[in-house]
Amino acid sequence: MRFSGRERLLLSVLVTLAILAAFYFLAYTPLAARRAQLSAVLQQRQGRLAEMQQVAAQRQALEQEYAARQQRIQAIEAKLPPAREIPTLLRQMQAVAAESQVTLTLLRPGPLEAPQAGQQPGAAAPAGQPAGQQAAPPYRQFRLELGFEGSYDRVVTFLRRLENFPRFIAMTQFTLAVQELPTLRLAVTSNTFVLPEER
Repeated sequence: MRFSGRERLLLSVLVTLAILAAFYFLAYTPLAARRAQLSAVLQQRQGRLAEMQQVAAQRQALEQEYAARQQRIQAIEAKLPPAREIPTLLRQMQAVAAESQVTLTLLRPGPLEAPQAGQQPGAAAPAGQPAGQQAAPPYRQFRLELGFEGSYDRVVTFLRRLENFPRFIAMTQFTLAVQELPTLRLAVTSNTFVLPEER
């Protein structure tokens, strides 16, 4: 059976369309679906990677903040002597007075006591603790009454030395009187802080 030229052309077009349809349904469509699936997986993994990078960046920042806070705690603890070092603290105070060439007329430490709650304004209660209750601070305080005499420049020198004293001293009351010119008499009430003894 012989086909005319027109029939052969039509047959070749139909065969070509059949091949294209078979390629589309058997090869292209599954590959396109697989590509879409892989693209979705890639986007999901890129999102997870971005989250993990953010967590890693936060971790580094938190580790740096933790290290900075540890250094600050160590610096503060260095200024908080243990309770057994109170006599050493008093001797250091006498030495500062002698170096400043003022006469120390009174050095009276008070008893160790827990700090008052009002000395921690704005401190938030820890998690799991009622808002009205605050954890007791890990340090103790004692009152220190000082009295000394000296000329104006020596008194100022002594006060500056106290300001840069290697231990925390918070002056709460300050009285200055002229005894006999040029001698000044100064009375200072202060609080200083110590770490309690380990039990």
